[in-house]
Amino acid sequence: MIKQRGSGAGLYIVYLFFRFFGYPGLRFILFFVVFYFSLTTPAIKRYLREYYLLCTGEFNFRIYYRHLFSYALVFADRFLSKKFLARYHVKVHNESSFFVGLEKGGLFLFSHVGDWSICERVLSKKNITVNIVMQEVIKESIRGFAEFIQDKQNNPLKIIDLSEGSIPVAIRIANAFKKGEIVAMMADRLLTQQGGVPVTLLGRRVMINKNPFEVGYNRDVPLILLLSLRERDYHYTVSYHRLAPYDRTLPKEESIAKVAQEYAALLEKTIKEHPEQWFNHYDFFNNGAAV
Repeated sequence: MIKQRGSGAGLYIVYLFFRFFGYPGLRFILFFVVFYFSLTTPAIKRYLREYYLLCTGEFNFRIYYRHLFSYALVFADRFLSKKFLARYHVKVHNESSFFVGLEKGGLFLFSHVGDWSICERVLSKKNITVNIVMQEVIKESIRGFAEFIQDKQNNPLKIIDLSEGSIPVAIRIANAFKKGEIVAMMADRLLTQQGGVPVTLLGRRVMINKNPFEVGYNRDVPLILLLSLRERDYHYTVSYHRLAPYDRTLPKEESIAKVAQEYAALLEKTIKEHPEQWFNHYDFFNNGAAV
């Protein structure tokens, strides 16, 4: 589930500042927005304190502010890159082998790292359709802004809405794989306690979303961790990491847990290198994982 903060009116203001003044104008308006949120989000501050102490061993207001500012820039880019696509540059690591072996479909594992939607540019060039399984809680005003700024003629992403119910969602996922398309699921956000798998991350036992790993096991499709990171203004990097095949000699639950832990290790490596770009702003390290 993705919860959007802010309002459509606020995004229009951000859009206008960016349109006429570029990133200097965007940073100017975001300075005030982020400062306001840094003073009015004590719960997020508590969650990030625990995260940073585990990840880097250091946390203060400056780190907190910089983290929120990084999030604000990435959140703005999510919309602005659709309207001003030519200004953005996406570098793909190992691009020649990026989609090798995915002719019959595959499963992308997205995370709350950087901005996964920037991958649209890469996917549209390859003429590949990706079905994102998600439930988006979004204000109508923000939805209106998103529709205003979205390029509907060149959008390789389809949404499979979890609110449709488990059976319709399962059918749509199966149909996507049948057509050789890609299915993408968020792996780092626990949706329900019943849908979690325990892993070790930053030295703590936590729960992550079990559903994508179970779908990958049942459908016997390759799992690819897809990461997109903001390097600087207008520049992102995208990398992929193909996870090891499931060990079919093990019981199903053990095999799933093994692959989930491999994902967690890759995620940990990434967030240690870029702690300010993991935007999992909830009580992640107290989500009830079995020890």
